[in-house]
Amino acid sequence: MINSLTTLTALLFGLPALLGLIGIALPAFGYFPALNKTSLSGDAIRQFLATPGLWQASWLSLKTGLIATGASLCGCFVILATSSSSSMMAKQRRLLGPLVAIPHSTIAVGIVFLLAPSGWLMRLISPSLTGLNEPPIWGFVPDTFGFALILGLIAKELPFLLLLALSASATLPLPRLLAIGAGLGYGQFTSWAFIVLPIIYRQIRLPIIVVLVFSLSVVDMALLLAPSLPPPLAVLVLNGFHDADLAARLPASCGALWQIGLVLIALLLWRLCERLVGAAIQFCRWRGWRGLLADHFLGFLSMIAILPMLIGVMGLLAALIWSVANGWFFPAAFPASFSLLHWQDIASYLPLVSNSFLLAICAAFFSVMVVFLWLYHGRGQIQQNQFLQAAIYLPLLVPQISFLFGLQIGLSWAGIDGSWPALIYIHMIFILPYIWLILAPAFGKMDRRHDHVASSLGLGPIRRFLRVHLPLLAMPISAALFIGIAVSIALYLPTIFVSGGRISTITVEAVSLAANGSRGPAGVATMLQLLIPLICFGVIWLFLKYRFGGLTNMQGGK
Repeated sequence: MINSLTTLTALLFGLPALLGLIGIALPAFGYFPALNKTSLSGDAIRQFLATPGLWQASWLSLKTGLIATGASLCGCFVILATSSSSSMMAKQRRLLGPLVAIPHSTIAVGIVFLLAPSGWLMRLISPSLTGLNEPPIWGFVPDTFGFALILGLIAKELPFLLLLALSASATLPLPRLLAIGAGLGYGQFTSWAFIVLPIIYRQIRLPIIVVLVFSLSVVDMALLLAPSLPPPLAVLVLNGFHDADLAARLPASCGALWQIGLVLIALLLWRLCERLVGAAIQFCRWRGWRGLLADHFLGFLSMIAILPMLIGVMGLLAALIWSVANGWFFPAAFPASFSLLHWQDIASYLPLVSNSFLLAICAAFFSVMVVFLWLYHGRGQIQQNQFLQAAIYLPLLVPQISFLFGLQIGLSWAGIDGSWPALIYIHMIFILPYIWLILAPAFGKMDRRHDHVASSLGLGPIRRFLRVHLPLLAMPISAALFIGIAVSIALYLPTIFVSGGRISTITVEAVSLAANGSRGPAGVATMLQLLIPLICFGVIWLFLKYRFGGLTNMQGGK
């Protein structure tokens, strides 16, 4: 029986996405009282299907989403197979934290600064290798085929998947599994591919689907990296919602539903690929293929896998240089001089930074509190009830563009759109699934013997929570807060839809400046946007090290 807590969970975190879908479906079928349309019709559907470039936009979204997700997953597994030692994995885990904290739009801005026709890369190789003294009319960003968008998505999603895969591998007896593979005559690559990686994939399958859905419907990166004629489907739909003519929102609502259909097609194709890869692995096992020759290419493949992340880091460096450049003319590799001219206007960015920081901190802390409420009063019920799990994960499994407009209509009717509580709550909806994925397994593995000892010494539930449970869960709580802050900082569409233009953040400003070609101010906004999660990461890491560093061995019950 679903008790009051689980019912509240469904209402709080399942209904917003469902109400948003209803708010999209009604205008899509012609019901929009704001335009005196109170009866259902198919006019909006026909108008949407006649949109110029619709099929090209749909194909562009499908292609970039599937390729980016597949390439990110392959790169993740190649890097894992190359670094089998526990010391290398520990180093990777420490390095990946700051990379995961970088917002999607920050990566996109950096890649624009690096790969644009007058970007830093073209300046570094001109005129010595290209013979160009002026920026070319062609460039890597944006490109017709969407390769720049794919590169940006890989640069962002590969560290995220790699961090999850490293966490999953930490729960496995890797030395024993690899020794079994070696004993059967398999090489390093085939030992990982046939034995270890299928186990890891099953553990991170849900985050992979979330990455796929996001890649198919990303907006902030697509605005900067994707072609504009036609743009990806999500951008095409967003343009309809932002049209000054309210009538354009009806076919745009059809586009939002079309985006869901595109995601379903992608999931079917992904499932088909899973079956094909599984069959190929089974065939290779059956034929006894040992794959010893493949080990010689692991180093080269890992370098290729790391390349998108390096390009992302170089893009951030290019954004930093632009923020302090004074008179940087093509084809000079570096600015003629440096100045803080663009940083002198930093006071105008401080309200945006404070909004972003306050929004991220509140949403992350409240999300952790809600998840702890679930863990102590309904963890088993949530894990056994598929309806409640669907309610928690639904905002990540439905494209944002497909329900946020409908949710905005509902908030407007309630008179709370553009308010801080509404914006914090919407950010919590997107943060909660990640925090649940981090804290629920850690809570389940917590060594209860410490709790029993504290109880025998007379400590009540609250004192045991503060003095025993919190120190034992310090690492996962910190990781949850860090991921929550990073996710909140990166949210672009929820902010512009729910805030109603009344609450602006540094992420929205950075995307706007970069899209308008204001490189100096965009560089400043990008650095400020990057600064928030990195500062939070440093503060959390220092707090963990000096406050709870001596309790890490208690996690395993030693």
